Amino acid sequence: MTYYEVAVAAPLFDTLTYTQPPEEREVVPLGIRVLVPLRNRLVTGYIISSSNTPPELSYPIKALAERLDTAPLFPEQLIPFFRWLAAYYHYPLGEVIQTALPSGLRAGSGYEIILTETGRQQLPVALTTVKKRAAWMDRLLAKGAIQPGTTKAIRTKPAMQRLLRTWQTEGWIEIKEVLVNSAIKAKKETVVRLNSKLQEALPLYQSIEIPEKKKQTTTTLPLPLGIQEELKKSERKTLELFFQHCKGSPVLPRSELTRQYSGAGQALHSLADAGLISLEEQRVYRDPFGKVPPFFPQPETLTLEQQQVIGTLKEALDKGGFQPFLLHGVTGCGKTEVYLRATEHCLKAGKSVLILVPEIALSSQLEGHFYSRFGDILAILHSGIAKGERFDQWQRILQGKVRIVIGARSAVFAPLAKPGLIIVDEEHEPAYKQDDGLRYNGRDLAVLRAKFAECPILLASATPSVTSFYHAEQGKYRLLSMTKRVHDQAMPEVRIIDLRDKKQSPQSSFFSEQLLSALAQNLEKRQQSLLFVNRRGYAAFMLCRDCGHIIQCRHCKVSLTLHHKDNRLLCHYCGYSTTPNLICPDCGSSSIIGLGVGSERIEQEVRQVFPNAKVVRLDSDTTRDRKAYLRILEQVRNQEVDILVGTQMVAKGLHFPAMTLVGIVWADSGLGLPDYKAAERSYQLLAQVTGRAGRGEHPGKVIIQTHQPQHYVIEFAQSHAYQKLYTQELALRKALAYPPFGRLVNIRFSGKEEADVQKTAKAAASFLRSILTAQKTTEQSVEILGPAPAPLAMIRQRFRWQLLLKSGTPEFLHYLCDLLLENKKKFCGKDVRMTLDVDPENML
Repeated sequence: MTYYEVAVAAPLFDTLTYTQPPEEREVVPLGIRVLVPLRNRLVTGYIISSSNTPPELSYPIKALAERLDTAPLFPEQLIPFFRWLAAYYHYPLGEVIQTALPSGLRAGSGYEIILTETGRQQLPVALTTVKKRAAWMDRLLAKGAIQPGTTKAIRTKPAMQRLLRTWQTEGWIEIKEVLVNSAIKAKKETVVRLNSKLQEALPLYQSIEIPEKKKQTTTTLPLPLGIQEELKKSERKTLELFFQHCKGSPVLPRSELTRQYSGAGQALHSLADAGLISLEEQRVYRDPFGKVPPFFPQPETLTLEQQQVIGTLKEALDKGGFQPFLLHGVTGCGKTEVYLRATEHCLKAGKSVLILVPEIALSSQLEGHFYSRFGDILAILHSGIAKGERFDQWQRILQGKVRIVIGARSAVFAPLAKPGLIIVDEEHEPAYKQDDGLRYNGRDLAVLRAKFAECPILLASATPSVTSFYHAEQGKYRLLSMTKRVHDQAMPEVRIIDLRDKKQSPQSSFFSEQLLSALAQNLEKRQQSLLFVNRRGYAAFMLCRDCGHIIQCRHCKVSLTLHHKDNRLLCHYCGYSTTPNLICPDCGSSSIIGLGVGSERIEQEVRQVFPNAKVVRLDSDTTRDRKAYLRILEQVRNQEVDILVGTQMVAKGLHFPAMTLVGIVWADSGLGLPDYKAAERSYQLLAQVTGRAGRGEHPGKVIIQTHQPQHYVIEFAQSHAYQKLYTQELALRKALAYPPFGRLVNIRFSGKEEADVQKTAKAAASFLRSILTAQKTTEQSVEILGPAPAPLAMIRQRFRWQLLLKSGTPEFLHYLCDLLLENKKKFCGKDVRMTLDVDPENML
């Protein structure tokens, strides 16, 4: 008998063992989804090992309930990778695997409510006495059953549970457990295949020259003798259409024929009955690209620095084995071409390549370069494409039909059996960190994945993270440098405007005279400009001038942002929105004004000052889908845009040679955040935005508006002095034992009642401190900060407190986390949620 180790998609940290089902004769492969019994329900699980030796367990071993896949969903080589993730991030292994897979692949059991014959007679009368008659009750009477999706919502309400129990006791309904299958399935279409005799006629038809105007009229088909005479008119026309559109192939989608001729459907069945064709089901893959990405030609020459870096990477690829590289290359130095040449070398060796980008927008930009060079051996994986498309991309990768994968952080789980090269673009970006569920860092997992795959990895950035650059200095990574732009273009000239001394412009309250003048000059020269503001919306918050009240989200302790176009106040944390109220809820005054600035407000101001300019805004409000984003990029690339207004989406990865001016409307937004990485991130953002200017034949100019011109971040951004920023930040972190000199775990508690959350956080802190006291661990080796309210003290109606663990010994930190989870029930009630964030990026 075969015993299977199964990781269930449930909050269980231990794996479970199941036996072979009686009807299953073959050994079920690793990586297969199965349904397994767990307590009194069926759940999805993943087979991660098998053995013929029965394990010693404290529970009776049950059989697998059902096999859900014909082939594995992930290669066996990923299983050790998943196990490591589960241990490092203290997350259930089954839920790790579920996170890795495309959404929509979860199966399980649900409950169906079925109306009995007695119920059909008695329930209509009983419903007349129900005070609040829900819509599902009438649906039950009309259809005779309620499906699991609706039943799940009904059964969460205690009053409805009591009502269902009463009806069940009366014999009016049955509640039956049923299998709920995956939401996403393979897409199939019917194709028409010619029989062998008709296939012989294909070359003859291809040799006949038929004028275009006669292609829709009857032609003489070169069919074998005896077939022509037997065909009906509709069958002949259908075959003619097939021969015209098949391009020499014996197979054509049925829809291609029925779309052009309404009689084709019946004719095809007749032809199939006669044995002249066969109708078959064939797997088709949904195309995420839409139209073909723009073409980017290969440059004729490489810079000396590009040649040196590419040469080093080729040597590493030929040698093989795990080799981590950090490429520090200034903006505009040609890093993308390095990626392309390294990929080309890897493909020639018969290996595959995985490329990570921090945001979907950057993926869309990079796709065009790789599609231009390598064609359709490319797959993309990110949440910007539909679920069905993502499922198909996953299957194409799994089946070896593609050799290049580009995607956001979740693409680190791409089912490549053994990649030959991994590239992480903009490795410094905090967007690589997942903020909920499995809180993994895509960049860090890429390094781990390369280690498991024994292949080189290239981390690249114009502004590397302090931690990565420190690793390079210490020899953990090999440092590669590109200090010059392509074609020896100069870095843009950066000018600082002190907003404290700014004279009020008669034209705008947000732009200095210097920035307005530079914009006007650029318009005269027919060159493009970029205005950057790190916030979307129209006004950052709504304030009552009489009492000072700020309009806040009713679910979060944060201000609502005004979105002028939609006339809505929107919470950027929970999505709550409401119509702006011009009356203060505190004092009743009508003196409500919008303060702060967002990209929508800047767009409006620019249009007012320069009414003849072509102005476009690029932020998450104007690019709700991938197509909208690509459309705006194409407009800018074709110089159909004079001034581009944008948020972080415009800060990196974009290459517009005609863009010569960058204006940073307010550079101070991130400098005051309560986060030890605030200065580093502010510099990175400013440096990246600055790098959009002067990438063509004309020199670039940058104007930074700030209230803190003497802040070291602003000074270093002006002089493009990354090394100085790194040195200063490293000294500060060393003094405080922050990464890279220490490791962090942020423990967050949240709940509906703040008193319960505070009590739980304090109890957890006391528990951890008692461990340190018992083991006589010094304060220098482990530091516990807090507990304290989180900077964002309430999100989605849940109060938040947090506890920060800091230590130079990661093993001991993980030991404390394990103890905390094992003893969670002692201090954490069911109304308070505890989450562990290992290596946190966001301290808010």
